[in-house]
Parts: sequence; C-alpha cells; structure tokens
Amino acid sequence: MNTRSAYQRPILFFLAATLALRLVSIFATGFCDDEAYVVAISRKLSLSYFDHPPLHQWILTAWTATFGEGRAARLPFLGFNLLTSLALFLLARRLFSSAAGWWTVFVFNASAYFLVYPDGYIMPDPPLLAFSALGVLAAAEIVYGPPGRETPLWLGVGLALGLAGLSKYSAIFVPFGLLGFFLGSPRDRRRLADPRPYVGAALGLACLAPALIWNAEHGWVSLAFQSSRAARKLTLNGKAIGQILESLGAQVASITPWLLVPVLGGIWRALRRDAGSPERFLLWQALPAMALFALMPLLGQRPISHWWNSGWLFAFPLAGQWLCERSPRFLARFGGASAALALVIFALYLSAVLLGPITIRGVRDPTAGMYDFPAAGLRAAYARSGAQFALIENWRLGGRVGVALGPKVPVCAMGGDPRGFAFACDTRRRIGETALVIRALSNGRDADEAQFFRSVEPLGDLAVGRRGKPERVLTLEAGRDLLRAPPLPYGP
Repeated sequence: MNTRSAYQRPILFFLAATLALRLVSIFATGFCDDEAYVVAISRKLSLSYFDHPPLHQWILTAWTATFGEGRAARLPFLGFNLLTSLALFLLARRLFSSAAGWWTVFVFNASAYFLVYPDGYIMPDPPLLAFSALGVLAAAEIVYGPPGRETPLWLGVGLALGLAGLSKYSAIFVPFGLLGFFLGSPRDRRRLADPRPYVGAALGLACLAPALIWNAEHGWVSLAFQSSRAARKLTLNGKAIGQILESLGAQVASITPWLLVPVLGGIWRALRRDAGSPERFLLWQALPAMALFALMPLLGQRPISHWWNSGWLFAFPLAGQWLCERSPRFLARFGGASAALALVIFALYLSAVLLGPITIRGVRDPTAGMYDFPAAGLRAAYARSGAQFALIENWRLGGRVGVALGPKVPVCAMGGDPRGFAFACDTRRRIGETALVIRALSNGRDADEAQFFRSVEPLGDLAVGRRGKPERVLTLEAGRDLLRAPPLPYGP
C-alpha cells in the first residue's frame, strides 16, 4: 500500500472514535458560560448582537424554534466542525495530495482544542472556521486548479468569506491574507486586475449588511467593543513579555505539544518556498492572525486562547504535507501514539467535566464552569419571590440564569459588563415590577440593587456545582417595586 492511502483506514477509525466521544460530550456535559450566554441572548431575534455578528445566533434561534432548547442545540455546530474537516481535506488535496489531506484532518482533529472544544460548541467559531476554510478552498481552486471556472469560484470566495464575517469579525484575516499572497506572488499579481475578485468582495460585503446596519443603529458599539479588545496602548515591559510567553504556552497546550512538531515543521518548510507556492499561499492565511495575537500584549491586551484558531486552521495543511514527507515507520509510530494520546486526553477531560474540578496548584482548571445551574432551585426561588423578571450583575451569570429559568423569564442586567443583556431586556419597561436578583458571591459588586427597588428581601443562598459539590454560591433576593432602571454602559 503506498503513502497516499496507507493510513486512510486508521485515520477514518480515529475520526469515528472522536465523533462518538464528541456526541457523548455534547449530551453529557452542561453549557459553559459562553454557550449559556448565547442561548439566552438568541431568544430575541435581531439583525446582529453586541459581542459578535449574528450568524451563529440565527442558527441557534432556528434550531430552538424547531427542536427547543437543550444540549442537542450543539449538533449544528458539531456539523460545522465536520464541514471544516472536509474543507481542510479538500484544500490539502488540491494543494498537495490526498495523503496530505488525510494527515491534515488527523492533526486538526487530534489537536487538544479542536478535539474537546473547551470553550463550547455554541460559539461563532465553528461557522467562522468552516466558511473561512471553504473560502480559501475556492481561492485555491482559482490559483492552482484548472482554468475556466473563475467566475463561479470568485463568487464562492465572496459568499463563503461573507458568511465567515457574518460569524465573527476576525474573518477579516482571510481576505487580507489572500490580498497579501496576490501582491507578493509575481505570477498571481495579475489577478488583481480582473474585475471578478471585486464582484466577489462586493458579495461578501453584502453578507455583512445585517451586522453593519445594527452597528449603525447602535452607535457602532459592537465594533468599538471588539476593537478595544485588540489594542489599548503600546506597552513594552516585563509584564507584556510574560504575557506573550504565557500565551505561547497556552497555544502549545491547545495544539498539543507533539502535534506542534509537524505544524511548526510545515511552517518552516513554507518559509523557504517561493512566493507563488501552495505553501506560501497557506502561510499568508496562517501567520498574520497568529503574529497579531502573539504580540497583542505589547498593545496592552491579553489575547484569549481561541483567538489564534483562525490562524492555526491554515497551518494544519502545512503539517499534513510535512508528515507526507516522513518515513512510513515514523508515520506509523507518530500516528498511533498521537491517536492514543488524543483519546486519553479526551477521556480525562470528559471525566473531569463530569466528576469534578481539576485542582492542580498554579494551573487554571480548563473544565471550570462546565455544568448547568440547577433549574429547580432557581425556578422555585423565582416563583416564591413573585418576580416578573430576573436581574443579574454580568453576562456570564445572566446566561446561566437564563438557561436555568427558561425562555419565558426575561433576564435584565445591572452593573458594568452586561454585554447583550443590555439590549435583550430594557429595565425601563419594568418600573414597578418585582425582580429575582441573583448574584455570585465570588464576584465584586458592580451595583447596589437596594438603590433601585422600594425594598429588597433576602431569599437565601444557592450552591451550584458538579455532583453536588459547591463550586459557586449564588445569593438570591427579591427586589420589590423597581423604582428606576439600573444605569448601563450601553444599551438601546
């Protein structure tokens, strides 16, 4: 059996095993903070939303309207993960070979982050990655495929990247990466004189219209929020250097140390290729995002680990091609050991999520918060208080409370970090009503609820956590007769 197909069957077996584990994880684990937040915010259909463009929330709204809320709402986002794998396979096959495609999909699915999705499935990232990969695949067909199909392919590039942008603003790296490649490749620079790329770009911008209209109607608050996370001020000190090293360490863990060998090997190989090569084509998609997020502490901001993923995505085909150049003996050992370790990592992660927190000194628990708040306890308190709405202090708590109380209970916000709850619930329309006020005792107090109500009645505390372990404590109060709306940093 030749190199092109020798490992196709074991890789398929590995992919089937990871799919089975993901299905178990989807139905066995509770929502994390981000997932619960998206579920709660998506109940109010809107042109766009505070944190991100609307596509993932529209998908969730359509799903829950048909099937109801619950953990099964993760399934369409798992579907995007599978679509990303398919697009990466086709991309590596177009640029290199079928064998490179199989190894690309293997490394992508064996990487710790993309294996377990610790930030949750119901996020903008699954559609972002899928449509970004499809857009780059269409562009690769234009550059390296047979001629005569440019018109539909450029429209495909525009549509795919437009949908990626409708998922998350960081999709902007792909069109800039393509532009950098075309400017840097003497052979392909001529394509910028063709009107069809600009027609495709216009189609992509048209896809972004809902997010742009919503931003224009709300003072560009979403774009201002996201841009403020990217840069604050130029900083060069020990703290910034430490954060860079810490962020790089998190990426080593995220991609998985032994899988970084083919990834970095592929990147190094691409740096030595000519400007018009398939390797350089991928490098333009991978390095700009990775470099920006690596150096972001110099701009006064700490990057979140999953921000890097849109860059890593296009380094995986480079890793697949690098692996194709290794000996059959190396591939057998590397593939077998990597698959076994990946499945062990998944099993350990799933066990920790289900059984309890990981307590290692100096190590952040990657499973923190992967559980649902007890619906019965919160609903009983809501009924006992006689409330007409719930009042929370920040978006993280709001998502949890919203999922537990269900879609019929409005969730309003007070405090300095309401995010989408500032737009989902207008407390100015709740004057005179009673609220169930929920706080997390571990948080500071952004606002004093007593100043907004005629009276506040304590309802006791509620411990939440996995398997009855009190990982967080909520304090519950009944705020009687809302006198004035709590001030928020933004809103309708």
